[in-house]
Amino acid sequence: MNIYSWKEFTDKKPLEGVPCAITVGVFDGIHKGHMEILRQVLSKGSGVHSVVFTFRTNPALYFKGSFKGDIYTLDQKLSVLDALGTDEVVLIDFSADFVKLKGRQFFSIIRERLMLKKIAIGYDFKCGCGNDTTTADIVSMFEGTGVDVQVLPEYRYSGVPVKSTMIRTFIQVGELEILPQLMEFGYSIDISGHRNSMLRSDTTQVLPPAGSYSMQLYDRGEYRNASITAGKTAVGWEFI
Repeated sequence: MNIYSWKEFTDKKPLEGVPCAITVGVFDGIHKGHMEILRQVLSKGSGVHSVVFTFRTNPALYFKGSFKGDIYTLDQKLSVLDALGTDEVVLIDFSADFVKLKGRQFFSIIRERLMLKKIAIGYDFKCGCGNDTTTADIVSMFEGTGVDVQVLPEYRYSGVPVKSTMIRTFIQVGELEILPQLMEFGYSIDISGHRNSMLRSDTTQVLPPAGSYSMQLYDRGEYRNASITAGKTAVGWEFI
């Protein structure tokens, strides 16, 4: 899997002339709803590259008050996208300049720098300055261009829409047993760079409340089963 920054993608045009199927999103946690979108891109057809445009850091962090914590770290997200067979990832830095970009401008930049064949987005997709561009706008923008725009419907579990905000809430209250039914690769804590414990302040991940849990840890590309002891300020573990 090739990984480019947004600046590399726009300035060096590494995918110029390459037929591509794309999607755009935060993809934090990569839940079952995300997978419906990603499958559309991954089943792109012979000779077409799958490209995921995502963010180096969660855009919610830019707006401070709305950020509740990551479900996956960037390393975890990239590991999952690689395991799925994604050809290319473009990492966007959500900066003061990027936040001013209108959604139609964003998609125009993409269209100018690759041979766009397919776009897969969710029914509630919004992007651009002030969320000025919706799913309907994307469909209208590419109508008659030969680009196949796939709009995926809401994904539900037991009648309830599956969203990243729901998964964060389940983690925060310690209801981890349900997560494998909502997430394609489950929930794990990234402990890369730590030995036996870490402070809650050491990670941007949303963590479960104080208590004991059996779950997976992610350490430098490897998933391992462990017994977790979560305290108010720190989390410790023993591998099983």
